[in-house]
Amino acid sequence: MFDQEWRVIAIILMVLVAVAAQVLFRRVRRGVKDWIRKEHPFGPMLHSGVDWLFVLFSLTVWVAVAAGVLAAIPQTRFLTTRMLELLSQGVSLLVGFFESPIVPGKTEHEGFRIKHLFLVVAAFAVIALLARGVRRLLLNHILDKTPMDLSVRHAIATSAQYLIVTVGFLVLLQSAAAIDLTVLGLVAGGVGVGVGFGLQNIANNLISGIFILFERPIKVGDRIEVGEVHGHVVHIAARATTVRTNDNIDFIIPNSSFTSSNVINWSHGDQKVRFRVPVTVAYGTDARLVERLLLEVAGENENVLKKPSPRVVFWAFGDSALEFQLRVWTSRMLHRRGVFFGQLNLAIYEKFQQHGIRIPFPQRDLHLKTTPPGWQPPSRG
Repeated sequence: MFDQEWRVIAIILMVLVAVAAQVLFRRVRRGVKDWIRKEHPFGPMLHSGVDWLFVLFSLTVWVAVAAGVLAAIPQTRFLTTRMLELLSQGVSLLVGFFESPIVPGKTEHEGFRIKHLFLVVAAFAVIALLARGVRRLLLNHILDKTPMDLSVRHAIATSAQYLIVTVGFLVLLQSAAAIDLTVLGLVAGGVGVGVGFGLQNIANNLISGIFILFERPIKVGDRIEVGEVHGHVVHIAARATTVRTNDNIDFIIPNSSFTSSNVINWSHGDQKVRFRVPVTVAYGTDARLVERLLLEVAGENENVLKKPSPRVVFWAFGDSALEFQLRVWTSRMLHRRGVFFGQLNLAIYEKFQQHGIRIPFPQRDLHLKTTPPGWQPPSRG
């Protein structure tokens, strides 16, 4: 009875210690993540590392608690022994797997084993993360202090990221994996076959991304229109470009779309853009009065530039109205064209109402060649 009470106490203590360790490590994790700001160039990578470390710690603690609980109970003590045996066998199998050669029986590859391949993959992942961190460091902490344009900073940072990945990959092939670079010939041949059998679009997007980064037909911050997508360019990568609309929706557009189709860049080289607002008035309206009122509307809008000055064009004699165009320049409303047109149209409508100018609705004349027997035209009274 005495031993049984001590076993219960030991089990409770083990569980309490495990819970306390979990709570303590959770607080430590939160403190470390708060100390490492996400804005830091390597912040996301370090945050992920801390989270994975917490998962491994929790798994280790609870496996140890489970083994301790099973060992404390005489009826389940054999399960602890069996668990340790299975764990030992699993470790032995895993070690044997990593020690096995990639190509059995080939003496020229005898020294290259699965553990080397695993190390190469892990090292390449670390290089990719470091390259991404270097890009963030250049973009947000170094180049932003220079007078360079935003698009130039993005191009330099992205080029540095890809350069680090490429150089790191070549160094891994030559040193870490002990592979001679002549093997790259076989890899290049395989890539060529892959391109021929279905990777044309990926290769096209990668090449298009290089042209976009250095030729700069579009840049980060530009207001563009591609098909039905209207928005700002927020990121240019090797394969695709991210365009964010006014609804805060990100469209991931393949880079080949920018080199093989028409792209409207509203802010390429200059932020000033001219918009044309169509206006119709009834026949018999004083055209000079309409011109004066439209210029007043343009002058009263703070988003309309004074230079170049707004203009009014008597565009055409329509079927049922006189057609005018109010042409205004703006540099602040490229991303809010709907709002801009709404401001001008509302001001025009109110101005016309004040001066008794009528905006006509479409009219059509109907000529009847034949009428059914007994038909009478409707009376106007």
